[in-house]
Amino acid sequence: MTEPAPPLRVLLVDDDEPIRRAQRRAIARDGYEIHDASSGEAARALLAAARAERRPFVLMVVDLQMSGISGTTTIEAALEIDPDLQIVVCTGSDCQIDEFHTSDALLIIKKPFQAIELLQAVRALTTKYQMTQRVRANMHELERTVEARTRELRTVNDELAKEMARRDRIETELRLAHRLEAVGHLASGVAHEINTPIQYVGDNVQFLGEATRDMFEVIDTLGAAIATSASPTLLALFEELAARVDLGYLRDEVQRACESAQHGTLRIARIVGALKELSHPGGKDPQPTDLNRTLEKALEVSASSYRYVADVVSDLGPLPPVVCHAHELGQVFLNLIVNAAHAMENPEHVRGRLAITSKVEGTDVVFSIADSGAGIPEAIRDRIFDPFFTTKEVGRGTGQGLAIVRAIVERHGGSLTLESALGVGTTFHVRLPIAGAVRRSTATATAAA
Repeated sequence: MTEPAPPLRVLLVDDDEPIRRAQRRAIARDGYEIHDASSGEAARALLAAARAERRPFVLMVVDLQMSGISGTTTIEAALEIDPDLQIVVCTGSDCQIDEFHTSDALLIIKKPFQAIELLQAVRALTTKYQMTQRVRANMHELERTVEARTRELRTVNDELAKEMARRDRIETELRLAHRLEAVGHLASGVAHEINTPIQYVGDNVQFLGEATRDMFEVIDTLGAAIATSASPTLLALFEELAARVDLGYLRDEVQRACESAQHGTLRIARIVGALKELSHPGGKDPQPTDLNRTLEKALEVSASSYRYVADVVSDLGPLPPVVCHAHELGQVFLNLIVNAAHAMENPEHVRGRLAITSKVEGTDVVFSIADSGAGIPEAIRDRIFDPFFTTKEVGRGTGQGLAIVRAIVERHGGSLTLESALGVGTTFHVRLPIAGAVRRSTATATAAA
């Protein structure tokens, strides 16, 4: 059962004790807790003490004409102590009544008055006080309810935003998977088609190089034989023909041309092989992979993007096989290398530095790709992974590269972070679990159980 509410407290202030007794008798029937004070000073002390004890007076009955502090001063002091205090003013002066006509916390009864007049005035003001307190409590409760509902709505909105972001990420990953699969098949087919004619060219260039060496050996042998022969006419003819075609120049340059062509075909073959390896979609399940090799293949394929703007410094530490989709991580390395190369382009054509490292940290491998470009302004660092956000000129960047890179890395259970300083450069760190995303999550769940 709830405890009954304590009685309302009423303070009677008058310097005439018989009047205070009469007032007490008039209102005692309603069960008020009645206190009295013989002066304004005493009333002020009682009001302050009650306020400090958190048991304030609800109403004060005060006479305006008292010895010492006047009723007017007492009222002003009382309202400063407790602005919610209700006041019944007893007065016989019309001019004094006019001083309080604007206050709704006061009721004025003019002397002489009947006991019922005082009782009705006290009942009216105490009822108003109680209603005001109930309204205030209801308002507070309403504010708390609104605040609670607002928190709930904010929580629901946050969860909805997370769900929408998750769905957007899934859609991005699906588009990425389709894109990688289509590009992979296309690149693999193109690489295969290029590989066969390049093989022909390489074999034929090698044959031409060997044949020209043999041919010049024959020519040199014939020249030596003619020089030792007794036929001046034949010797003169040989020397004339050699001078006409500049035989010495041909001997040197044809060999160099064949060697250069052979070097070029070998280089094309390496790039085609790297492209074929990077673009191969592989199976549905991740496989143990030498990611240092994948990174080196990405460097070969993207060489045209950095060859003329930066020097490559690589420090690839020994790594265990990492369970992953190699072709997807090849796309990660390719994007980061090309972005680094673009960041180092400058009108003065000053060569930059592309630093690439790999190492093992605990159960993870960490790859770092650093450029010596201008750096990323702090104001946009949080946005560079957003889809379609780009700082490149129109036609050069779609704003999807880093979003795709992060999606791939996170799908592998890893993380993509960056460090950047204006005028110094930017470093991207790719952290990947050695055991793969599924195995590590399974192991974590088992350990937790």
